[in-house]
Amino acid sequence: MDTGAPLVPNEVRLRSLFENSPELILFQDTAGIILDANPAFLALVGEPREQVLNRPFADFLPADVRPLFDQKLREAVAGHVVRFDMYTHPGHSAIRHWDVMKLPLREHGQVLGVHMLARDITEKKRTQEELFAQNQDLQQFTYIVSHNLRAPLANALGLADLLAQETAGSPDFEQTHALLQDNLHQLDLVLRDMNAILSMRDKQGLTKPEPVALRTLVEQVVHSLQDVLDECGGSVELRLPAELHVAAQRAYLYSIFFNLLSNAIKYRAAQRPLRIVVTATRGPAGEVTLEVADNGSGFDQARAGDKVFRLYQRFHPQHSGRGVGLYLVKMHVESLGGRINAASQVDEGARFTILLPAPPSTLPPDAHATN
Repeated sequence: MDTGAPLVPNEVRLRSLFENSPELILFQDTAGIILDANPAFLALVGEPREQVLNRPFADFLPADVRPLFDQKLREAVAGHVVRFDMYTHPGHSAIRHWDVMKLPLREHGQVLGVHMLARDITEKKRTQEELFAQNQDLQQFTYIVSHNLRAPLANALGLADLLAQETAGSPDFEQTHALLQDNLHQLDLVLRDMNAILSMRDKQGLTKPEPVALRTLVEQVVHSLQDVLDECGGSVELRLPAELHVAAQRAYLYSIFFNLLSNAIKYRAAQRPLRIVVTATRGPAGEVTLEVADNGSGFDQARAGDKVFRLYQRFHPQHSGRGVGLYLVKMHVESLGGRINAASQVDEGARFTILLPAPPSTLPPDAHATN
């Protein structure tokens, strides 16, 4: 149907798409030389067009990903449409997650060059990871409801029925009453744990990171535990540079170290004095690696598997506890955008390693302080 509207030439329409697309678009020859680049790519690498064209795309890639892009270029030159996703940081940009396509341009059956399109899917991936974590949390709470809540509640209901049949003041009445109180106490503990965890989840993201002097904070934690350290003859060695700052919520960091040091004290080996070593280093990209290691009783890591940081998991039945501390530590670490892992052997101690990301550029300069 003729609408009377003028027909825009194909070249004009395609050029408009090329120039205005928020996605990165390049056209390379079969050797990988950039022949054209759209404004989105130029803005990302922070260089003008004249300094980008006629250069290898590899010039704008970190060395560790160049072989992958070379391989994908060869596949496209061979006539294949190629799609892959990866983390990288073209030019001087921050590390992002990219969905990349390479499309061969053919003429008369011959590949003359390759179009590359790259879409930033960082937020999409982050959302997927958050949904996965939330699903894991849901599974944890399902476990709590089905086991940790149901058992004491069912026992309490049965004991309440039994109590109604006993004579007040009789030995059976007193014993049943004590058991009922014990089960209600267990029920209250589980509800308190759930409330603490849910409250923590609700507060995530409400407080902004601040520059925290790491050594000062850990010294405060050690001071709060000094009495029990003195009682058991334990010592804590801090290998923390005084100038090292971490961009984080102070309360989360305090809780992380308090729980890890408390666990080290609680599960110390009886046959030797407790020794805890806390170290921290900053990597070349600004990330911070923290480590808390002890010479305590340790645990069977092969047996524990991936349950180390799960809720209500206990690996020292001879000690009292509910198996909540490491779950909270992991939650705090992940709230800071980091990750944690554990390494341990029975009677050889345990080591917990935490990796925290580089501070965001929106923080004040002293978050990166080295003085």
